[in-house]
Amino acid sequence: MSQMFCHLMVYMRIVLSTLVIITCLLGDNFVELTQHPLLRALLDNATHAVIGALSGIAFVVQFYDRTSNLFGWLLIFICFSVSALIDVDHFVEARSWNLEDATNLLRRPFLHCTTIPMMLLVLFVCTASLNYFKTSLILGVLICAFVTHHTRDAVRRGYWMCPFGQTDPIPHLFYILTTILTPYLMYYLHCFCRSSIAQQILGNYVKLSDHHHHHHHHRQYRYSIV
Repeated sequence: MSQMFCHLMVYMRIVLSTLVIITCLLGDNFVELTQHPLLRALLDNATHAVIGALSGIAFVVQFYDRTSNLFGWLLIFICFSVSALIDVDHFVEARSWNLEDATNLLRRPFLHCTTIPMMLLVLFVCTASLNYFKTSLILGVLICAFVTHHTRDAVRRGYWMCPFGQTDPIPHLFYILTTILTPYLMYYLHCFCRSSIAQQILGNYVKLSDHHHHHHHHRQYRYSIV
C-alpha cells in the first residue's frame, strides 16, 4: 500500500509540474500577444490565479492523510484567491479603479514586496515547529501564493526586497523551476520543523530559556529579601 501511495504521489507531482509549465508558457504568451489592455490584464491575473491553484494543490496533497477534504479545498481556494487578489494593490496604490492608472504606477504597490512572504516564512517555521498544524498550512499556501506571483512578475522587474531595493530580472528557467518547486520545498520544510532534530533544538532552547527565567527570577527574589 505504501509503495502504491509513493507511485501515486510521483504521478501527481509529474502531472502538476506539467500543468504548471503549460500554464506558465501559454499564459505568458497569450498576455504578450494580447493588445487590448483589459483582456491583457484579465489574462495576466487568470494566469496568476491558475498557477496559485496548482501550487495550492501540490502543497495540500502532501498532507492529504492529515487534513479533511473541506479544509484541503479551503487551502487550495485561499492559494488561488490570494494569487489573484495580490494585483488589487495596483488599484489601491493608484487610488483609482481606472485600469490605465493602475497599470502605470510610478512605484510598485505594497503587496508586491517580497519581504512579505519572507516574514510569513518565519511564522510558518514557528507554527510548524510548535505543531500549530492548521495555522502552518494556511501560512504555507499564503507563501506559495505570494512567491509564485512575485516570481512570475520578477521575470520582467526582479524581486522587490523592501526596504533593500530590488534585484535584476530573473531568468525564465529560474521562474519556471521556482514555481514548480515552491510547494514541495514548503512541504519538506514543514517536515523538517516536525523532525526529531528540529524538535530537540526547540526543546533545548525552551529549557535554556526556562532555566534563565527561573535563575533571573530567583536572583531578583534574593535581592529583594536583602
